[in-house]
Amino acid sequence: MKSTTPNGFTLLNLLTAIVIISLLVSTGMPAMSGFIANNQANSVYQRLFSLVQYTRLEAVSYRSQVILCPSHNRQHCINDWNQELMIFVDSNDDEVRNGDEKILRIDSPIGKHAELKWKPSGSKRYIRFNQSGETRNQNGRLTYCLHRGEQTFARQIIMYRSGRARKASIEEAEKQC
Repeated sequence: MKSTTPNGFTLLNLLTAIVIISLLVSTGMPAMSGFIANNQANSVYQRLFSLVQYTRLEAVSYRSQVILCPSHNRQHCINDWNQELMIFVDSNDDEVRNGDEKILRIDSPIGKHAELKWKPSGSKRYIRFNQSGETRNQNGRLTYCLHRGEQTFARQIIMYRSGRARKASIEEAEKQC
């Protein structure tokens, strides 16, 4: 007669496997969370840099003043960069979008647990490019700060009066958060 042995797991084997898996997951989650936050900061930086470059390009294309600014009513620029961002042609150079001035783009707010700061040499309410792609003597830093627990993930765009922009080092950006 053949002896039969069960093919499968015992309750003890199953509990041991669950404990090992939960230990591996709990030790890997903080690193994964930091990885995700870092990627989110990079993604928002790319989005903001594209908006700045788009605004400059449209100013040259329209041969007019084009403004990038936060707005709550799609007409007036405000000083809260955590609101939706509006890009519009300011043909009469009054820094307000009038009914006949075209909205080129609206971008959604940056999200929870984050803040966007504009520290310029000129107006804090907008970034303005003229028809030659310059900022009309306005330079500054656009800083994105993502707060996750005790960690902060920061990215920064440095704007020059010439209209050019570059990425700041992460250390420079973190000083602004």
